[in-house]
Amino acid sequence: MKKLFLFFALLISTNALADNFKPYIGIDLGTNIADYNYQTELDDIYYSASLNAGLKIGSNFGAELFFTHSSTNELELVSDVQTQNHEFYYMAYGFDIFAYYPMTHEFDFFTSFGVANYKTYNEYDYIGLVNESDKISENDVTTRFGIGIMFTLPHDGISLLAQYQYIPINNELIHTMSEFSIGARMNF
Repeated sequence: MKKLFLFFALLISTNALADNFKPYIGIDLGTNIADYNYQTELDDIYYSASLNAGLKIGSNFGAELFFTHSSTNELELVSDVQTQNHEFYYMAYGFDIFAYYPMTHEFDFFTSFGVANYKTYNEYDYIGLVNESDKISENDVTTRFGIGIMFTLPHDGISLLAQYQYIPINNELIHTMSEFSIGARMNF
């Protein structure tokens, strides 16, 4: 009898854990606006894609791992005196912790805080009176702060979201970055 009671208690607790921990995977597409540390001819808008894997804990908390890769900003200036080719892009990975504030059964407002490593790649060639070429990469560990809204489709296990994140990178070229993204999550 004790074994049967223990079996049912284990079955009930496993089912309760499954209801409280909901894993997901997802993808985000974003537009990022960089605030440069100095005047540059590089465009300040980057596009990015992120892959995510996370866990929603109950209805109010969550944690997520992510990997992001940006588009390359390219600058080519040609004059009679010199030619300048400049490329800049970044990759980032890290984790975010979420606090969800349910507005309805399908809509959640959320805030996030995370830690990430941003690796920036800065490559340039100057051809003219003085030829110079260099490729510099920097690793910068920084924090991320975000807000957003998420809509979960009924009975599909798919969530759609829109979010804004503020990222103080503070490296040689980029002071801060603002990221606006939309994404989808497949809940298991």
